Amino acid sequence: MFLERLEINGFKSFAHKTILEFKPGITAIVGPNGSGKSNLADAIRWVLGEQSIKLLRGKKSEDVIFSGSDKKARLGMAEVSLYFNNEDDKANIGMSEICVTHKLYRNGESEYLINKQKSRLIDIQILLAKAGMAQSSYSIIGQGMINNFLLASPQDRKEFFEEASGIKPLQIKRQQSLNKLGQVEENLETAQIQLKEITPRLNSLTRQIRRLERRAEIKSRLKDIQQEYYGSLWHAIYKDWQTQDNQLKEIASQQEILAKQVNNLQNEMVKLVKNDSKSADFEETQELYQKKLGEKMKLNEELTLLKIQSAQADKNKNNAQLPYGIGQKISSLAGLLQELGIKINEALKAGDLKQLRQIFNKQQETINQIQILLKPFVQNGKGKESQDKIKMESKISEIKKQIKEVDDQIGKIQDKIRQGNNKEKEERSQIWELQQKLQQKQSKLNKVSQETNNLRVKLAHLETKKDDLEQEIAQELGGDWLKEKQSGNWQPQIKMDENEKLDRLAKINKLKRELELIGGIDPEIQQEYEEIKTRHEFLSKQTDDLKKSIEALKKLILDLNETIEQRFGAKFKIINQEFQKYFKILFAGGRAKLILLKDKQENKSQKIGENGENIELENEETDESETDKIKEKLKSTAYFGVDIEATPPGKKLKSINMLSGGERALTSIALLCAIITINPSPFILLDEVDAALDEANALRFAEIIKELSKKSQLIIITHNRATMEKSDILYGITMGDDGVSKLLSLKLETAEKYTNR
Repeated sequence: MFLERLEINGFKSFAHKTILEFKPGITAIVGPNGSGKSNLADAIRWVLGEQSIKLLRGKKSEDVIFSGSDKKARLGMAEVSLYFNNEDDKANIGMSEICVTHKLYRNGESEYLINKQKSRLIDIQILLAKAGMAQSSYSIIGQGMINNFLLASPQDRKEFFEEASGIKPLQIKRQQSLNKLGQVEENLETAQIQLKEITPRLNSLTRQIRRLERRAEIKSRLKDIQQEYYGSLWHAIYKDWQTQDNQLKEIASQQEILAKQVNNLQNEMVKLVKNDSKSADFEETQELYQKKLGEKMKLNEELTLLKIQSAQADKNKNNAQLPYGIGQKISSLAGLLQELGIKINEALKAGDLKQLRQIFNKQQETINQIQILLKPFVQNGKGKESQDKIKMESKISEIKKQIKEVDDQIGKIQDKIRQGNNKEKEERSQIWELQQKLQQKQSKLNKVSQETNNLRVKLAHLETKKDDLEQEIAQELGGDWLKEKQSGNWQPQIKMDENEKLDRLAKINKLKRELELIGGIDPEIQQEYEEIKTRHEFLSKQTDDLKKSIEALKKLILDLNETIEQRFGAKFKIINQEFQKYFKILFAGGRAKLILLKDKQENKSQKIGENGENIELENEETDESETDKIKEKLKSTAYFGVDIEATPPGKKLKSINMLSGGERALTSIALLCAIITINPSPFILLDEVDAALDEANALRFAEIIKELSKKSQLIIITHNRATMEKSDILYGITMGDDGVSKLLSLKLETAEKYTNR
């Protein structure tokens, strides 16, 4: 990894965009005093994250922006970019090129970028630390720093050696862990304060919740006993109700069967009665019978009249006269026959069969009386009868024949009527039997209906008792019971005798009194308790996690510190050896060494005794935080500083303050070379570190940097001719009357070709 390009725009005297390209080896930057050479070193230091405006030779941050001149106005922004070739991936970021950019605006806004992406300063510092660079490390040695380093206090030198030892990433990580430890401690303190604040409230809520739990437990026991007690009552009533309901269903079924049977019998009765009085055949037969009787009556009447006429004819023929009394009787009987004929017609019209029979019998009786009265006076056929007599006798015979035929027909009709009467009698017998059965069934149906009504009354009474009990159960057991009942899941099969019921009732009353003693508790308490408990558990867990984090961070910090000390010790030993080697090369002899100073302060409090002696107090409890304790522990094990002893050949000096300016410069260069040898940075910028060297030492310095350029890229701002001769690229910086630095470049290899021509 090496520095490939530097782009400057608006930084100090570089008002125009200026690009310097670098290659591995030595790049020399030359130019007259005041031309802006050192501004290049400041630009590199600034883009690498230097925060000290004093070190950048300014008073305020906007001093790094081109402030303008008589011929050019000031600029509003300064921008510097460093491009690193990372093909070897020394920075371990997986990119072949790394571009670090820093921008500053006059309004104070500042931003850092890595490969054109905004980043934090700490990200850049970590990235550069991984690559072995930092804004305050040995990578950039400015004007005067070479002497100031030697003249600095041991404490101020330690940062330089820490950078040189390559422990800067570990120190950054340790500092981050320390900062995180402080934050974790603050969070722990905040959590403990909150925990302390809510603990009393949680305790109070816990007591109330215990009462609530006790109340819930009693309510649960009460509910169980109530379930048993009311379940037994409900079961008993429900069992009676179910028994009565089953009986009612059975009797209702019987009632329905009986009602159907009664209805069927009634239908049969109606059918039989209808057949008895309304039969069309029977009525037709009756009408025919009446008609035939009427015909017979007319024939008898006609026959009687013929006989009367015959008798009258006989009377006239014999000139005989009927006795007065007999004639009068016959006349009276004839008048009666006429009246009976009129009544027969009326009876036929009325359809009165009974009256018709009576009239017929009376008519027959009258005819018989007339025949008896006329018999003595009628001739028996002696002598020759007249022609009229023969006709009349023939007509009488015909009528008798017709009467005989009608009698035959009437006989048949009478047989048919007799059969109908027998059938009617049979049907009436059936009707009587059906009436008897109907009366029996109706009586039984009435009895069953009465039983049904009685059962319904009992069932209604049980329903009322069951409803009242269910209302009481609903009041005691609440909505859950209603849901169970509605879903059909609450049908307890609990049987208790009276003593058991009284015992359950006593327990119920006792538990209710206990609930009254506990009193009511706000339902919101449970929610508040859950919230406070959740918060308390969260804070407790957070506190435990923070304590574990503190212990883990303490272990990490101590492990990092141990690694830092081990790595620093090993590197410091090698740097000391290399320092001695380069010191002897530059001074052609002499002695030099680095001395690591440890802090001797002990973490013990002291107090003055009665006689003025110091009394050490060990293990005294303090209110120090874990961060302070760790810092004290790190301080107790850390090195205090670095001291340098240098003795040139032929001298007995030990203190570097006794060295001359040139000797101090050579000593610093020896130390710098030792560091570069052990832990070479990707690039090293030296700003006129050879200014105090004479010609002989300058030559030695030139040889050394040529050798060092094989390990690290060197950028040297110099006026020394020997250094220029060893460089591969030579940049010249000049400044015109507009106060703007300009760049001139020359590749010495190309220049040598032209020179050799």
